[in-house]
Amino acid sequence: MELTGLPTNFLERPLRHGTTSRLIICDPVCALPYGHNLAAMQNFRRFLGNQYEEIICVGSSYIPDAIAEKANIDRGFGYYYHDVLPLPTGISDDDISISHAEKVTRAKADLVALLIRLKVESTDTICYPSADFYSLFALAESIGELHQCGGPKILLRLIGVMEAAASAKYARPLAVALTLINRLCASGIPVRLAAETPRYAEYLSVQLDRAVAVAPNIELFDQVALPAGDHFTVICPGSARYDKGFLYLVELFQSVRQQDPELRIRFRTQTLPDRDLRHQLSYLTKLYSIPGTTILPSQISAEEVRRMYEESDLVLLPYAHEVYAFRGSAVMIEATCIGRHCLALDGPAFIDQMRYFGTGTVCASVSDMASKIVTFSKLSPVVRFARARQARHRFLLDLGVSYRDWIS
Repeated sequence: MELTGLPTNFLERPLRHGTTSRLIICDPVCALPYGHNLAAMQNFRRFLGNQYEEIICVGSSYIPDAIAEKANIDRGFGYYYHDVLPLPTGISDDDISISHAEKVTRAKADLVALLIRLKVESTDTICYPSADFYSLFALAESIGELHQCGGPKILLRLIGVMEAAASAKYARPLAVALTLINRLCASGIPVRLAAETPRYAEYLSVQLDRAVAVAPNIELFDQVALPAGDHFTVICPGSARYDKGFLYLVELFQSVRQQDPELRIRFRTQTLPDRDLRHQLSYLTKLYSIPGTTILPSQISAEEVRRMYEESDLVLLPYAHEVYAFRGSAVMIEATCIGRHCLALDGPAFIDQMRYFGTGTVCASVSDMASKIVTFSKLSPVVRFARARQARHRFLLDLGVSYRDWIS
């Protein structure tokens, strides 16, 4: 797939010459057959492929056989987050590490086993696309073993999610995670840090007193033409969650419907996961009753997600600013790459990127978002496509430069 807008030297010129460099991409949270962890592992492999002579992806031992084989993922890690992010089925109680100490022990054992099994050397790079709490513990507890391997380079990318998933052991888990990172950096092991958003990178740089690169989410979608037809389709992609504004949708959709009684504007959204849905059945009934609204399951295939974007005109991101104070949005990046404008409530960290690249418009409130949906629906498709193309070009150009800075 041609990644238009990326600097050619990033894709074509290797970082090392005359070496047997390997990139080992690690993610113990990659345990489900769907979601951003699996997609990120595959996108990292494809995006950074020319920079290394070999790329090895290592996920959780719980990732399904068929998915692991299809995605070429080695299953080398346990799963340390059953109490924070439980896996759906098939997990024996005997396989679950309950206490914090057990999780640290298991995480270190998994890492050391990987170092031995893959015969890791100084020319290798170990990359964590979204560093998690117990992987940071494992690295800090395995400094001696890393030195015995010759000190491979460690790439840590923090996205404001799993690096603080400490199973209620600590009152300030992020502070513990940063202490572990400082311990690793001070050990002499070469460590390169990155954050998903500029705002988070600045925060981490101040807290750690170290340089932190900005490495947004990687997506490889090509831009596609806007859909033809009389309808204007607005989508809320991704499994619905409270922090993604699911409980704003009734007010939002009803407000648009009052301004668009002819039903020219249509809505498509995914519903809540089953564990939350049973508490919101009355709300879901109201959402279903809004004319022109289609509700999809909480989990859909990658192909269905792609089709959802392709058939859309506009993407909504009514995310909670408290939860996303430092976090990025994979949905925003997906929308940018496929060529769809976003509307988002002000506050989240990804708003800074959205403003800078022109990938979306910021809304002051739910009612303001409703008004902007109606306004945007009246813009010419030619204008909307051209604006999306320009935003995509700027974003991809910056993405290539940012990742080269991080991994070099």
